[in-house]
Amino acid sequence: MTMTFLRLLPLAAATLLLSACASLTPDAGRAALQDNLSDLTHWQVRGKLSVVSPDDSATGYLTWNQDNDDYDLFIAGPFGAGASRLSGSSRQAELTLPGWDKPQRAASAEQLMLQYMGWNFPVSDIRYWVKGQATPGNGASAEFDQYGLLQSLQQHGWTVSYSRYQQQDGYWLPGLIKIRGHDFRFTFSIKEWTAR
Repeated sequence: MTMTFLRLLPLAAATLLLSACASLTPDAGRAALQDNLSDLTHWQVRGKLSVVSPDDSATGYLTWNQDNDDYDLFIAGPFGAGASRLSGSSRQAELTLPGWDKPQRAASAEQLMLQYMGWNFPVSDIRYWVKGQATPGNGASAEFDQYGLLQSLQQHGWTVSYSRYQQQDGYWLPGLIKIRGHDFRFTFSIKEWTAR
């Protein structure tokens, strides 16, 4: 009995290894991976965000909830200092910065960011970029690795690079995202993905 078990152990280990690799194999189907990401419309992501602009740099901790078109981004500085919030939908956006008594509203998040922070940043595209996906319907240049995962993306004058992919609830999602363009650099180191 023991000898039979010992002979079957390598076979069982090999079977487990092959089944684990089957979920992401070379040329597993780039289209399938990208289509899969289109199904992910409800999620939360938490991590560390750093921003470098021509005039300043800042680091904070980001919690982002996305529910179809509705979003809520909460950024807190070290030890909870300097909390900011950007929330809204495809119809309206709301921004609260440290020291404000009440939030400011506008038709879009891009308009708020430009008006109050001086950032010309495509906020509506980020919900796709953070998943490792180009914004649908807009011209993009993309490079994929041998597994069909997005390595780099150029869209709207921004360059986005991806690494540290992890599997979460059936999706392959990036753990490190770097965005460069228009004299800005954003780095998002993701600690936790929650797909819902």
